[in-house]
Amino acid sequence: MATKPILTAIALTLAMGQVPSPAHAQDEAPLALALDRTESIRQVRDLQTLLAQYIETGDWDAASGLFSTQATVELGVPTAAGRKGIRAALIGHFGAGSDVKKGLRASLLMAPVLTLSPDGLSAKGRWHEVGMFGGSSVSDNWTGGIYENTYVREDGAWRIAHLGYHAQFAGDYAQGWKNLVPDLPVIPYHYQAETVGTPAYASAAPSTPVPSISAPMIAARAQRLDDEDQVRNLQYIYGYYRDRRMWPDVTDLFAQDSSFSSAEIGTYRGAEGIRAALEREGPEGLRHGDINDYPIMNLIVCVAPDGKTARARGYDFGMTGNNDAGAFWSFTLFDNLFEKSDGVWRFKQVRNYPRMRTDHRVSWDEAIQHLPAPARKADGPAPAEPTAMADCAAPQPSPVPLDAARARSQIHAAAATIAIDNASNAFGNYIDDFEWEALGKVFTQDGLREAPGVGFYRGPARIEKMEIDRYGRRASPRTFIPIHGRIQPVIHLSADGQSAKLRTRLLQFNSSLSGGSMMGGMYEDEARLEDGVWRLSFVEIDHYLQTRNYKDAWTNIPEGLGHRMIPRADGLLKDFPPDWPLVGEIYAPYPTIGLMWFHYANPVSGRRPDFMTPKATAVMSRTEEPLQP
Repeated sequence: MATKPILTAIALTLAMGQVPSPAHAQDEAPLALALDRTESIRQVRDLQTLLAQYIETGDWDAASGLFSTQATVELGVPTAAGRKGIRAALIGHFGAGSDVKKGLRASLLMAPVLTLSPDGLSAKGRWHEVGMFGGSSVSDNWTGGIYENTYVREDGAWRIAHLGYHAQFAGDYAQGWKNLVPDLPVIPYHYQAETVGTPAYASAAPSTPVPSISAPMIAARAQRLDDEDQVRNLQYIYGYYRDRRMWPDVTDLFAQDSSFSSAEIGTYRGAEGIRAALEREGPEGLRHGDINDYPIMNLIVCVAPDGKTARARGYDFGMTGNNDAGAFWSFTLFDNLFEKSDGVWRFKQVRNYPRMRTDHRVSWDEAIQHLPAPARKADGPAPAEPTAMADCAAPQPSPVPLDAARARSQIHAAAATIAIDNASNAFGNYIDDFEWEALGKVFTQDGLREAPGVGFYRGPARIEKMEIDRYGRRASPRTFIPIHGRIQPVIHLSADGQSAKLRTRLLQFNSSLSGGSMMGGMYEDEARLEDGVWRLSFVEIDHYLQTRNYKDAWTNIPEGLGHRMIPRADGLLKDFPPDWPLVGEIYAPYPTIGLMWFHYANPVSGRRPDFMTPKATAVMSRTEEPLQP
C-alpha cells in the first residue's frame, strides 16, 4: 500500500529555499500540498483494495483493522460498529458466518469514483462489486452491488469510516444471478458530473494547511508516483497481451534472468521457459471460437524505497474456453516482482497462486481443474505464497536537488490517472442508470461519443439527445441493469499533461428479473483537461463478446449473434444522424475473432501491434483491414 501521508498544520520552509504561500494565494497548489492530496486519493483506492485482498485470504483481524475507531458498516441489517462488531459483520457477509479460511471469497471491485474533501481529511468512494463465494454454507455464489463509502484520516493514516453496500443481484453458480428486487433503485451519487474529473490537488480549500515535506522527499515521493503508474500500466498491458495470446509481446516484458511460476507447476526460467509456461493456455494467437480473457482486478503496487524494484499484487478473473469446446471460470492470485533498469520497468518474477478453475457448469467448490503442465520440466518449485502488502516503506530521500517543475509534472500526472479514471467510471455509471444529461457533462465541449452501430456524436448536448432518442428514459419499474465495468485502465498522458489516451476493458454484467448475461469489449478513448477538469474527449467501443444467457456462457454462440442483438438504428440514422458515421462491421463478432486495436507500442521492446490507433476510419470490431471512408 502507498506510504502513509504526513499531516501537519504548519507550512515550513522547504530545503530549496522557498516558503510556500497559503493555498488560496497561488494559482497552483503548493508543491507539498499537491503531493499530499495526490497521494491521499491514491491511498484511499489502495485501502479499499486491501480490504478485498484481506477478505479473500480470510484475514478478518487485518480486514477489521482497516476501519476507523468510529466506523460503521452496512452490509445488511443491523448496522455494525466497533472493531468486534465490524469483524463479525465482515465474516457474516463475506465468510458465510464462518471465520474458517476455506471456500472462495472473491470481491471483484470495479469502476471506482473517488473524491477527496477540500480539507483533505476525508474522502468518498463509489465502487461496483461482483462477488464470487464458495463453501457448503453459501447460498449465493454470485452477488452484485454498489458501495458508497466514506474514508477518514486517523492518526496520520487513511481508514474506512463507513462501508455502505447496496445489493442489486445474486444467485447460485448453477443458475447464475438475477435481480434481488422487482424495481432496482438508483443509488445516489456522491459526486457531480461537472466536477468528477477534478484532480485532487485542484480541489483544496483556500485555508488548507501545507504539509512540511523536505525537498529531497518531495522529489522522491513524486518519482515514486511516476514509477507506480508505470508498473501499474505494465501489469495491465501484460494482461491485455495475454488475453490475445500475444506471446512474443508478453515475453518482451520480462527482464533477463526472469521467471514465471504457478503453484501447481513450479518455476520456469528464461525466455524459453516462460514461453513454455504461457503456452499452457494455447499457441500464439486466438483461433475461431477462442476466448482467453483474464481481467485484472484489485491491484496494489508498491515501489521499493530505492526505486529500483517493485511488487504488484492482485487477481485475474478468468473467462476462457472455446465456443465449441466449453467454458471455464477461474480466479488466481498473482504477486509479481519488477525491476527497473535503464529507466525501463520489466517483470522479474510472475508468481501465480490459483484459487479456482472450473467448467462453468460445475461448482467452484470442486477441485481446481488445472491446465495441463508444460511439456518442458520445471526449473524448480514455485515460491511460497507471500503475505498481503499491509504497508509500503517510504522512499529514500532523493540524492539530487529538487527539480520543482519535474516534480509538479509527475504529481499532476499521478493525480490525472485518478481523475481520468473517475470520469471514465462516472460515464459507465451514468449508462447503467440512464442518466443521459449527466453523461453528456463528462465530455468536453467538442467530445465525440460513439453510439454503437450508428456513429459518433459531438458535444454534450448532441450526445445527450442521441442517448435519449436511442435508449429512452430510465424504465419504471427498472427490471434490467447493464453494469458497465470499465476496468484495467492503461493511461498515457501527453508530454504537456493536457490530454491523455485511455484503454479500458468493458466487463459487463447484465442482470434482470429472469437472469443474467455478460458482454465484453475494449475502449480506446481520449481525455482532455478542460477548465481544470479532466473530461472525456473521445469514446469508442469495440465489443467482441456477446453472450445469450448465463447457462451457455460463451459457448454455443451462433455466428452473427452480436449483429442480430444490436438495437435497431434506422430511426436514429434518419431523424438524428451522427456527425461521423461508422464504416464496416459493427458489434461483437464472436465466435469470429475480431481485430484488436492498441494506442501504444510494447513498453519494453517498442514492438508495434498489428492494429494501432488512430484507426483509418470509424470502425468497430472488424475481421478485415479497415476501409477508407
